[in-house]
Amino acid sequence: MNKIRIALSTVLLISASVSAAVTEQEWGNWYGNTGGMEFALNTQNRAGQALTVSCSNKQMLVTLSSQKENWSARSDEALDDLYLRINNKTYELSNDTMFPNEPVPAQLVFEALAHAKASDTIVFTSRQTGDSKPFSARGLNEALKGITWQDCMNQS
Repeated sequence: MNKIRIALSTVLLISASVSAAVTEQEWGNWYGNTGGMEFALNTQNRAGQALTVSCSNKQMLVTLSSQKENWSARSDEALDDLYLRINNKTYELSNDTMFPNEPVPAQLVFEALAHAKASDTIVFTSRQTGDSKPFSARGLNEALKGITWQDCMNQS
């Protein structure tokens, strides 16, 4: 009887631990987490480059990396002429504004990403990295459905 209690307690403890773990979700070409303790969406292109859009510390961060070439570039690294291009529209990635009532450039990018169509393409570009190969927006709209800029800013 005591062994049965121990076994049952172990099973319940393991089940609770597994339920508490955050698992990555997948939406089309995008995967990651948009709730709980982490906000990070990832995708890869055919060239093996990875693009990550994450929110933490009250800012949005965009990272381009290449595992093949072992490098990465982040939007908070003071890169020159840093932009994200959705189709042919170019967006700045800054989390700061010049004037108090002006929208934060990163907010405009976030909102454009949330409204991206499956057929849209995304390119990370800076003077240092040049243009990335295109990334597909397929699934991005679904991943960001119901998530607002304020949700992004509330990530700690």
